[in-house]
Amino acid sequence: MAYLLNPLDSILVLLPALAANGAPVLLRYKGTPIDRGLVLRDGRPLLGPGKTWEGLIIGFLYGSTVALFLAALVCSPIIFYGGVLAALGALLGDMLGAFIKRRIGLERGAPAPVLDQLDFYSGALYMLYSAHLVLNPWIILGFAPVVMALHRATNTAAHKLRLKPVPW
Repeated sequence: MAYLLNPLDSILVLLPALAANGAPVLLRYKGTPIDRGLVLRDGRPLLGPGKTWEGLIIGFLYGSTVALFLAALVCSPIIFYGGVLAALGALLGDMLGAFIKRRIGLERGAPAPVLDQLDFYSGALYMLYSAHLVLNPWIILGFAPVVMALHRATNTAAHKLRLKPVPW
């Protein structure tokens, strides 16, 4: 049975996805690659060295912490549950984006407009829907441009702080 989230709860369960997606940059791309350097038949890596176990863990921990804080703030266990799922979905969506970029021949750090900004958002939404948490459709549509703008702004800031080699 599906659980329909109201507009505020829809926003609150998405915020941990933003934290999860942004946290791995704090590691400055250091860590153990998830794909262990695996190269597929097309001669390209499965994901690339930028997707690490450490980044996955720190992203999940940051996202889960934000989910716990928001859930405590509004006294709602569904916000915690949904926020944790959204955080995990965001990280998996970002990995899927990296996989797609490698398959179409884009190197690590190469820009892929829209894909770069919405892969993690789509992953979070998919994870929530697979758990039967239905978000308000107007929030989903309205939040997408906000996510794109925030993604660009935070990546530009991370680039200026020398946490990222490119501003996208």
